[in-house]
Amino acid sequence: MSLIEKALDKARAVSMTPAPAAQVDTAATTARQRALQMPPSRVAANPDIRITEAMLEALGLRAPPKQEHQRVSEFRHIKRDLLGEIRAGKANRIIAVASALAGEGKSFSSANLARSIALEPDYSVLLIDADVTNPRISAALGLLGRKGLMNSLTEPDCNVESLILTTDIEGLSVLPAGVSHENATEHLASEKMRVLLRLLQHDPSRIIVIDTLPLLLTTEASVLAPLAGQILLVVRAESTPQAAVTEAVGLLGNGVNVKLLLNAVVRTAASRYAGYGYGYGYHGNYGKRPEGK
Repeated sequence: MSLIEKALDKARAVSMTPAPAAQVDTAATTARQRALQMPPSRVAANPDIRITEAMLEALGLRAPPKQEHQRVSEFRHIKRDLLGEIRAGKANRIIAVASALAGEGKSFSSANLARSIALEPDYSVLLIDADVTNPRISAALGLLGRKGLMNSLTEPDCNVESLILTTDIEGLSVLPAGVSHENATEHLASEKMRVLLRLLQHDPSRIIVIDTLPLLLTTEASVLAPLAGQILLVVRAESTPQAAVTEAVGLLGNGVNVKLLLNAVVRTAASRYAGYGYGYGYHGNYGKRPEGK
C-alpha cells in the first residue's frame, strides 16, 4: 500500500470516528445560543408602506391620548385567548374577522388585532384585506389598484408572496384586496384559495388575520369560514339586531370556532374617534358549534 493510500485510509478513519459526547453537547449548545442571539428579523429594511398619522386615523389605530392605554389593554386581552388556542394546537394560525352587517367595526377590529399581535416578539402578522367589495384597509393604506389577494387567485403563475407589502410597524405586513372580480365568491371558495393559505402558513411564526366581508350582505365571507382556525364575529353593542347575529352564526356553518367581540360596549368621548365607540366586551367561544346543532 502506498503512502498516499495509507494517508487516505487514516483520514477516513478519523472522519468516521464519532466525536466525544462532551464535544457534541458543546456544539449543540453553541448552535442554540446562536439561534437565540440571532432571531429572524421582524423589521423590514426598506418597508413598502410607511404608516402615516392619517392612515392610523383612517384605520382606527390612533386613539386620543387618554384612550390609548385602554385600546392597547383591550386588544391585548382579546389576543391572549386567540394566541392561547394556537399555541395549544387547538386552532391553526388563521384568524378571520367577520360581522353580520356593515358598520359593525370589523375592519377597525382587524387592524387593531393585527397591530396588537405584531407586538409579540414570537410572531409576525400578515393582515389580509379580503373585503373585496369594500376594501377599507387597502383604501386607508393607499393600496387601491395594487395587486393583491384576488390577483393571486385569478392570474396564472401569480406568486402571492411577491404581493405582500411590508410596513414600518415591526412584525406587520399586508396583502391588499387586489382587483375586484365578478366571481369573487367562487375564487375565495376554490381549492386555489386553500392552497394559497397553506403556502402563507409556511413560516411557523406567521399569524394571518383576515378582514372578511359582512356575512349577511355577501356570500364571500361564509366561504372563508372553514379555512380559519378561529372566527372573531364583531357585533356593535346596542345596534346589531340579535336576529342578525344568530343568522350570521348560522351561515358560518357547523363545527366552526366562533368568538364574539362586542364593539362600542361603553360610550365614551372616544366614540367620536374613527366612528366607533371605545370599549369592548369579549366573549370567548361564543360557540364551537357541534356538528348537527
